[in-house]
Amino acid sequence: MADERFRGASVRTLPRPNRTYTRGRVCAAPGCETALSVYNKWSYCWQHEPVHSYVPRGKRKSKRAA
Repeated sequence: MADERFRGASVRTLPRPNRTYTRGRVCAAPGCETALSVYNKWSYCWQHEPVHSYVPRGKRKSKRAA
């Protein structure tokens, strides 16, 4: 019994929870009554939100690989 070894992965920390915003918000566009998600940080729904520039982010190369 003393020679038994257990294998497994080490315990990792949990990822951060998603950021949430206030409940009960409504789209800020005039006449739009769309309820916004608690995960939507903008003041408008998808239909009225102005276009944002996209910044592509990928996997970063390690210093050794660079």
